[in-house]
Amino acid sequence: MVAEPREPANSPDLEATAGAFQVLGLPRRLRILQLFTRVDGTLCGCELADVLELEDYQVSRDLSALRKAGLVQAGARRGTWVHYRLPEDPQPGVAPVLELVAALPLDPVDGARLELRLDFRERAGTVLGVGDPDVLAALDGIATSRRLTVLP
Repeated sequence: MVAEPREPANSPDLEATAGAFQVLGLPRRLRILQLFTRVDGTLCGCELADVLELEDYQVSRDLSALRKAGLVQAGARRGTWVHYRLPEDPQPGVAPVLELVAALPLDPVDGARLELRLDFRERAGTVLGVGDPDVLAALDGIATSRRLTVLP
């Protein structure tokens, strides 16, 4: 008697892994997630937009997709910006994806701009940049910056 071949069952973990890879199909989302793997704490959309020189609406949409896939989690809201972080307890299907992304080399310009942006946060005592000419000049010195977001 020959056993009939059966379709493998899709487990929730496998579905989560597939969803994570699907979301990371856009290179800018992969770059955003790489930045999260390099920080201990939160990043807001304004910081990501400045570091990666992307439009605010793109970052917002990308963060929403990353959140829905379980790759980041939303935290506190400040004004119009939500602060995100890596999940504290990622789904079993997502955890290996996060480990893989963390092992990827970070673009040196992205890394330098992230370090500078986080330094501005620390110097200003707030998550948002101070917006002074020194800040803008420092970002421009690493790569051409279109803007630095400052909220009142």
